[in-house]
Amino acid sequence: MWKDKVVIVTGGAHRLGKAMALTVAKLGANVAITYHASSQQADQTCAEIEALGRQALALRCNQADTDEIRSTVDAIHDHFGQIDGLVNSASVFEEKDFFDVDLDDWDWVLAVNTRGPFFFTQFAAKHMLAEAGGAIVNIIDESVIKPNIAYPHHTISKAGLWSLTQMTALRLAPSIRVNAIMPGAVLKPPDWDDSRWEGLKKNIPLNKLGSPEDVCQALEYLLCAEFVTGQMIVVEGGTTL
Repeated sequence: MWKDKVVIVTGGAHRLGKAMALTVAKLGANVAITYHASSQQADQTCAEIEALGRQALALRCNQADTDEIRSTVDAIHDHFGQIDGLVNSASVFEEKDFFDVDLDDWDWVLAVNTRGPFFFTQFAAKHMLAEAGGAIVNIIDESVIKPNIAYPHHTISKAGLWSLTQMTALRLAPSIRVNAIMPGAVLKPPDWDDSRWEGLKKNIPLNKLGSPEDVCQALEYLLCAEFVTGQMIVVEGGTTL
């Protein structure tokens, strides 16, 4: 059902975003990815998408800038002539004590993690509603269920993204389905050592770490499940139980 469709994956240049962009391409869609500073990784991801026989486009976008989001979405539509799907994956993850979060910290994290997906959804949905509809998937995280006091503004931003998922599922139905994926420990943060990463297993009932492929399985399901909207698939091995 996604053959020759067009899907935007924000933050699709590397890490989990790249894995999801490649999954979308394997479903037969052409893919537009956005990036902020990872231009070389974006080029490599596009090359891998094209190697799968699909078209690819990479555009730099500061997700904290609403005007850039609008121009990026319009450029993608101008390039491909359509937009059928959106994966809101781009985010920032800043560790800070509650009492140390200042206004700049708050504005940056909420702008990228909540306001950015809001306007990507708004601008993309206008094109999608004018055409054949489509599907949107938002990437949230465990803090939506279990608030993480080490990441207070991040926790709040992802709770807002889950609320956005539910609200837009109602507002954009029946033409556009909107769902979310909540990944757990599926990819080691770049600033973590192996022992800290492996140590997470003790808090996971399944006693193992996940992988980007686990999230991509959920993404494939949500893109293709035509009777599912406003829902969250939790991919975390039982951590939030």
